[in-house]
Amino acid sequence: MLIALFGLMLLQPLISYFVDIQFLSNLFLSLIFLSGIFAISIKKHHPIIATLISLPFLILMWLSHFVDIGGYENIKSFFGMLFLLYMIILLLNHIFRQDEVTKEVIFGALVVYLLMGLMWSFGYDLVDSLIPGSFKYPENFSKLSNNLLTYFSFVTLTTLGYGDITPVSPPALAMAITQAITGQIYLTVLIAQLVGIKIAQQMRKKN
Repeated sequence: MLIALFGLMLLQPLISYFVDIQFLSNLFLSLIFLSGIFAISIKKHHPIIATLISLPFLILMWLSHFVDIGGYENIKSFFGMLFLLYMIILLLNHIFRQDEVTKEVIFGALVVYLLMGLMWSFGYDLVDSLIPGSFKYPENFSKLSNNLLTYFSFVTLTTLGYGDITPVSPPALAMAITQAITGQIYLTVLIAQLVGIKIAQQMRKKN
């Protein structure tokens, strides 16, 4: 899942000039969703629920290559958000139940952070679709990647605030504020949790 997430964010923009960017984006998103379902397969009902939530998104996403799904784009974004939220909750529950800091715990924490950025990007896309004009884009927006809201989401999550894209409508403003706060709180709590686990782990080894 971590590799697929990095592929979506880093590899896709680099090779978008040579292949169909929409196909590539869909491929990475499919890998993220499928690997996510596999990652939570410890309990039987979790992957079943995740599969049911992800199916509308995956079907509509690939169907859009052949037909115009029109208003169903909103449904796709909604189920994408719902699936990622479900994944984040399950992964966080797993991370905060660990009593040792391992590579898997660190990778899991990083995956959650990246999933947050992706989840909010679906939310921004949904808001921009339901309330046109929710974001003010650069003048050359038409020449930029169609995944610009994903870029905006991660810029907001990390509180970089370049200012090239700005939320305008009240729902978009509320989402941006919530994401910025959530991103900072997550990092603070996560670091405290990992440090606490590491200290307890070292004390157990000494004893």
